[in-house]
Amino acid sequence: MAVNGYFELIQKDDRMWLCVHPPEDGGEMATAEEVMGYLDSISFSDYDLVALDAYMKSGEFSKPMKLSNTVIIPERERVKVTITPNGERALARFYPPSTGGSLLTEQDIISDLQMAGIRHGIKKKAIEHFLNHHEYCRDYIIAEATLPVQGHDAKVHYFFDVNVTAKPKLNEDGSVDFHQLGNIKGVKEGDKLATLTPVDRGRAGISVLGKTMPAQKVKNRFLRFGRNIRISEDKCTLYSKVSGHVTLVDDMVMVSDIYKVPANVDSSTGDIVYKGTVEVAGNVNTGYRIEAEGDIIVNGVVEGATLISGGNIVLKRGMQGMDKGELKAEGNITAKFLENCNVICKGSLKADAVLHSNVECEESIEVLGRKGLINGGSVRTYAMIHATSLGSTMGALTQIEVISDMELIKRTNMLREKIEDRKILLDKMNKVAQSVKNQLASDQEVLPEQLEYIKQATVNKPILSKELREMNLERENLLSRIERNKTACIKVEDTVYSGVKVIVRDVSKNINENLAHCRFVRDGADIRIAGL
Repeated sequence: MAVNGYFELIQKDDRMWLCVHPPEDGGEMATAEEVMGYLDSISFSDYDLVALDAYMKSGEFSKPMKLSNTVIIPERERVKVTITPNGERALARFYPPSTGGSLLTEQDIISDLQMAGIRHGIKKKAIEHFLNHHEYCRDYIIAEATLPVQGHDAKVHYFFDVNVTAKPKLNEDGSVDFHQLGNIKGVKEGDKLATLTPVDRGRAGISVLGKTMPAQKVKNRFLRFGRNIRISEDKCTLYSKVSGHVTLVDDMVMVSDIYKVPANVDSSTGDIVYKGTVEVAGNVNTGYRIEAEGDIIVNGVVEGATLISGGNIVLKRGMQGMDKGELKAEGNITAKFLENCNVICKGSLKADAVLHSNVECEESIEVLGRKGLINGGSVRTYAMIHATSLGSTMGALTQIEVISDMELIKRTNMLREKIEDRKILLDKMNKVAQSVKNQLASDQEVLPEQLEYIKQATVNKPILSKELREMNLERENLLSRIERNKTACIKVEDTVYSGVKVIVRDVSKNINENLAHCRFVRDGADIRIAGL
């Protein structure tokens, strides 16, 4: 083990001598500067600086060097304390006593450390090691600070793309697709939006001088959010309360179930696919598409575009489809006019004019108002068709049809059979489950195939019950529609022009002369024209 070289003052022949002990096993040698520093600390100045420096550099220490012709009062062991600038450590360097000097005790060392300002973290084992070995001119880590525990900034992780820059998709052939811009960040009800890793302020430490060592400053953040958002009890997670789209504005998470397009739907927006309602302030240009699980509201004109809604469609000005336009709605459709387009509507339709379009609805169609005109194309529904005028003087082929409810009746009959099958299956499951329950209660043996059946039934029963509820609801709705549609007919407030073809439940009639203020109703195998 390496041992540093050291020096000591010896009194001999009424003189003071410097005796240097060389290092062992690669230890460090004491320097002239260290010797001079020690002599200064004991106020010993009666020596030759030049001679001392030459002696320490010579490396020849077999004979001591005479420092002074006078003797000094014996010096005890001494300790020099050095404190690192930030107070993390205190180093102790010990020097031997001069001839006749005393050794340090543990209490002496602690007292010297306290005199040097050490108030915290004194290492008793280091003191014990020195007292057992008395190694001089080496640095002992005599005290260590309790270092601060560094914390970290609060961090927010978002589970959606916070980039608001819309970029067109680059196709494989090198062309640019302005339909898929990805500028809508869709979310579903219950989706996780953001999580917060709370700030950790850390813990302050204590320097060897007993002073506080503060932890580094950290930045705190909180989850900021608007309406339609739920925050967890620990305030660290955000969830969406609705299906819609999410945006981040100045670190605030916002969810809306209405996506508002401030201008036109065109190359600046791309196609729109949205979980909630879409409202367009301007027009929808040709070739673009809107799909919404909620309603679609367009304040401008819809050109040859495609609108698909899980709710209602409202066109405040109308649609000029140019034989490309398409409307599909699970609910109702309301429009100023519909021209050269295809329309499928599971609810009812209301418009001021329907021109050269193919329209199919499940509920009533009303084309009334100042024009109230259906001209050209085909208009079909299971319910009533009520219009101001049908056809025109130009004789455009116009077909108006009240669809036969035979398909609805077939569907209700099919649902009735499926409902009965599900009921039988559920009843069987319940009986087997009760039988096994009785066997267990009476300590009878239950066969493995019975247990396997119960296991499968536990999985399948909720699925069957859900299917049964859905089929019952659909059948009730169909029966209600069939009952309402019994009186379905075609009503015209003003004129039915020659050339119009009317169909009421598979019976057709071509109109060969203009008619006015009439109804077309099914009468056996014929269509009867009645007054309003």
